[in-house]
Parts: sequence; structure tokens; C-alpha cells
Amino acid sequence: MDKRVMLAVAGAGKTYTLCKSIDINEKNLILAYTNENVHNITNELVKAYGQIPEKTTVMTFDRFIYNFIVCPYEATIRQFFKCEEFRRRGLTISKPPESSIKIGEFRRKNPNYCPKGELGHYHKEGRYYCSLLSALIMDVKNRNINLVKKAVTNLNILFDKILIDEFQDFRNNDYELINAFIKYSNNILLVGDYYQHSVLGENNSGKPFSKSKKDENGKKQIISYHEYIELLEYKGVDVDTKTLSKTRRCPEKICQFISKKLGIEIEADNDHKGDVIFLEGDGIKKVLNDDSIVKLVRQESHEYSFRAVNWSYSKGDTYSNICVILSDNFNTIDSEKFSPHGISPLTINRMYVAMSRTAGNLYLVKWDDFNKIQGRYRKSNQRTD
Repeated sequence: MDKRVMLAVAGAGKTYTLCKSIDINEKNLILAYTNENVHNITNELVKAYGQIPEKTTVMTFDRFIYNFIVCPYEATIRQFFKCEEFRRRGLTISKPPESSIKIGEFRRKNPNYCPKGELGHYHKEGRYYCSLLSALIMDVKNRNINLVKKAVTNLNILFDKILIDEFQDFRNNDYELINAFIKYSNNILLVGDYYQHSVLGENNSGKPFSKSKKDENGKKQIISYHEYIELLEYKGVDVDTKTLSKTRRCPEKICQFISKKLGIEIEADNDHKGDVIFLEGDGIKKVLNDDSIVKLVRQESHEYSFRAVNWSYSKGDTYSNICVILSDNFNTIDSEKFSPHGISPLTINRMYVAMSRTAGNLYLVKWDDFNKIQGRYRKSNQRTD
């Protein structure tokens, strides 16, 4: 049995390495978190092999659960919930109803909410909630039925190897289901970057990164890089931290800056030229007005008239040069005394994502400087004028 996790740095070529690791003569299942990830994987496969290999299947994790577990084992699901008359109608991306709703100053029982022990909890008019697919599969379990074990064990007949890209993006029930993959699969490879976890607003809490106990200030704690490795090894996988430890994207000076200021080790494996440049005065205006340089802002990128992307949503992108608008947490980042300690690990991760998008120069604008002039770049102010 071969069960491995490859931990990478930004720009190391995670998807490329994953695609090159397959044997095109074997039956491969490649799973991704988003449709965009699927698109990137298919592009890499075509580059590597001229086409998607005939025996290789690529799909999102949600679509896989539906096609390969929910549909084939629906009779088992109906039997478990004692709903023999139920007929599925597909999937829905709508949000499941909460158990209570706010009416005025009080919360009341939601009449549209169905308890977890009933099949109605997982679907809306026959359409399964995408966000609850993994929970559904995990919950179909008693003394006589273990759907996860049965389904994943049977996958060993259908596929010779299972590969999962951007593993760090899977949380809570999705993460627990992948643990079952690790336990019952014969050949599995997972690729991800610990420091890119929790960067998106809708998927940044819960297992495996959030600890159950809060710190002395009542804030949630995040497991460290080394704790994460220990957790994975405890699950029975070999953890490879060497193969993808160097970036093919970022120049050496950018890597050195990230390592020193954010405390995230990253080295360059390329000959790209680039420097870290702090902008002031007219230099700020010149870069903000240059549409060839994308500006990465913490939030509300759509509110600015210049070409902008939120830090988090730049994940997966590569640019020739970038300009990062720093938040006030990083106003002293140019000082030798600067330390990331005290800044939220999730904020550090988002800054790491932003800074590591460049294959050239990294322009930085301090928040205090940007705040003085941001009004003139706000679309709302321009409409008023």
C-alpha cells in the first residue's frame, strides 16, 4: 500500500507534480475542491500527455461523492433512514436551513429545519445539499451498515490510484471522509500547502486546523505546521516535505522576505529576477494607475477603480509583478524589529498567498500611506463626483 501526503510551498508545482505522478495505463481518480481546480488539472494533463489519459477520471469532490457513493448506494441510504419512497433529483448549492431563525430580538425554531437523524436534513425537495454530502455519507453508519467503509473499499476495484489536489482546502466532514479514504484505500496521494489553509472566508474553520480549546484571550487556536505533520502521520500516511519545498514562481529575494517576515520557510528554484520595493508618495500613484500591475487588497477589491484582487482570491494565480496593499497589522514590516507574533495565523496565511503570487517584483504599500489617498480610487466616490 502507498499512502502519501506531499506538503508544498506556493508555486512549487503541486498540480503539475500530481499529474506527472500518474501511470496513464492505470485507472486514476483525481479529485479537486473547486471547478477551477479541475480546470487547472485537466490543462496540466493535456500539457503532459496531449490529452486526458483514457483511464483517468477528474472531477470535483462533491461530484465524485454524488456519482460514486450517493447514487450507487442510494438504496442503502433509503434503508438506513427508512425512506423507501424517496427519489433523488440531483444536487443544490443552496445553503441548508439553520435549526433556528432570528425573529426580532429572539431566536425561534425554524419550521423548515429537519433534524439530523432524518434524510430530509440532507436534501431540499429531492436535491442533496452539496455542503452536506460528506456528512450524509459519514452518518450512514450503525451496527449493520458502514457506508464509508463499503464504498471506499469498493473504490479499490474501480481505481488503481486516488489523487487529491489542494488537500488543505478540505475541512470538517470533507476532511473526515478523506481520512476514511486514507484508511481504506490501497493507493492514495494527497498534495497541499499547509500555509494556504483557511484563506477563503467560507471555508476557514473546523477540523483539522482549528483546535477545540481557545487561548487565554478566548480566541480560537490553530494547529501548527509541525502539529499538522504529526496528525497526518498518526493517520498512517508518509509525509513528504522535501519534493515540493522550493518554488518555481517567486524570485529568491521575495522568498527571503517571506521567510524572514512571515516565518514561513520558502526557497526559490528558478532564475527569476525580482525585488521587494516599498512605495511612497508619487510612486504609489504611479503603480496604482498602472493596470499591468495587479493590486492585491485585503478585501473589497470590487470597490476600487484600479485593477485589484482580494488577497484570498488571488490563490492559484501567478503575475509578472504585483503590488500588495498592506493592512495595518503590517505597517512596520520594513523594520528589523517587526515580528508576525500576535497577528492571526489566518491573516499571515492570506498575506503569504498574496506575496507569493509574483514571478517578478513585489511592490508594497503601507496601509497608513494608502489610507490617505484611497478615497480617490473608490468607485462610490467617483460616482458621487
